[in-house]
Amino acid sequence: MIFVAKNIRAARVNLLMNDYAAGLPSPLSFIGLADAIIRDLGLTSWSGRALPILHRVEPSDGRTKPEMENKSGSFSPVETMEDLVGSVDLSLILDIPECDSDTDLSGALMRRRIAGGLIQNDQVDVTVPPPDGSAFKGLRRGYAILPPDPARPDACAISTGDEASFTGILDTLFPDERKPGSGWFVPVAAGYHLLEDPDETPARIRRRDPNIPHVFAEPVLGLAELVSVRNPRLTGLTEAGLSSLLWSWTVEGDYLFGHASYLSNATHKENIVHG
Repeated sequence: MIFVAKNIRAARVNLLMNDYAAGLPSPLSFIGLADAIIRDLGLTSWSGRALPILHRVEPSDGRTKPEMENKSGSFSPVETMEDLVGSVDLSLILDIPECDSDTDLSGALMRRRIAGGLIQNDQVDVTVPPPDGSAFKGLRRGYAILPPDPARPDACAISTGDEASFTGILDTLFPDERKPGSGWFVPVAAGYHLLEDPDETPARIRRRDPNIPHVFAEPVLGLAELVSVRNPRLTGLTEAGLSSLLWSWTVEGDYLFGHASYLSNATHKENIVHG
């Protein structure tokens, strides 16, 4: 069952995705939101999928200097400067397996956070549309954050910062011309490259979940495509087509991605088998 949560407002949303991408909320944060909802409802963890539609993103100017205070005859900062945060208006297409109640989902969304930003709505309107392109009908104008098309290997490129892969992403990000009907490519946090074997990491203190190991990882840069909700590419989707666009966790070797499209470009530096 597909749900559409309309016109969500969130404040102080983190717009820093990782070391390489900033300016929009990370698509990975919406998978995290789906999993937080799943845990609230007592359903199977890590099974949620999401597709965000951005209506408005307004970065906060923040402070240019931290507030200072006189301490022992010298002035010292008493706060840190704001990171890149902002206010975001968005809608969400959600797949929450085992959930069949729009009322339960609406309640679970209340006072949740998106990339650290608290949802401001007094009530979230959740509907159950047909699980195809009809899900985009009736939405405010906006842009869906789509994962890359597997038919375009250049759009599925990933990078952890080396010059060759980074240059390849830039070539796709700034093409000489845009094809008719295409959206706008944007850099995004595509996932993580694990630097440790989860089965062999020590039990570190203060980890959030005693059943999930804390593993050091490096960020992975990828591309996503912003496509208007009025574009026939979306409104004309079949059920299978819409399902293929939903962001969800995908594990391959020592890589953890927000969508399976990035798998074809994953170069494994280590042979790590996950438990």
